[in-house]
Amino acid sequence: MSMIRLSYQRGVGLVEVLVAVLLLSVAVLGFSALQLQAIKATEESLVRTQALSVVRGLAENMRANPLQLGAYETAINDTSITVVNCVGVTTCTAKEIAAKESKAAVKKLQEYDIRIKMKTCPSAANISEFSQIKCVIAAWGDTLPEMGTSAQDCANTDGTYKSGSTCVIVEAY
Repeated sequence: MSMIRLSYQRGVGLVEVLVAVLLLSVAVLGFSALQLQAIKATEESLVRTQALSVVRGLAENMRANPLQLGAYETAINDTSITVVNCVGVTTCTAKEIAAKESKAAVKKLQEYDIRIKMKTCPSAANISEFSQIKCVIAAWGDTLPEMGTSAQDCANTDGTYKSGSTCVIVEAY
């Protein structure tokens, strides 16, 4: 009778090592993708915060100078307007102040690649000129600072944000 000798495997086989390396590489790729998404979200948050900070400051200035809402709107929407430097001048008008504050906000937002427009809010279209609520729209990326039907517009004509838009709308009055 011949004896069959059983031998037990010792050590790690090449297949087990390859499977372990494959699992590790999939985990590293997943972690890298997660980190990229986190970086994108952080960048979006930073731009949104910068836009809100400047636009809220502008809205506060508008609240302090409510009779010049039209001057603010014109200075924000018309890029060809030049402002009078009235620093140190005692006869600076409220309209000149509005234009200067508007252009300063536009310039600050342009430093962050953010575009800005000011429109009458859709819900306030039938209200008297003095008490109209204005919407200050700041947009970045592929989004346009408009309320309309274009796919790149920030919001629909009724003022609701479009899905996927990168913008903020602040009401000012």
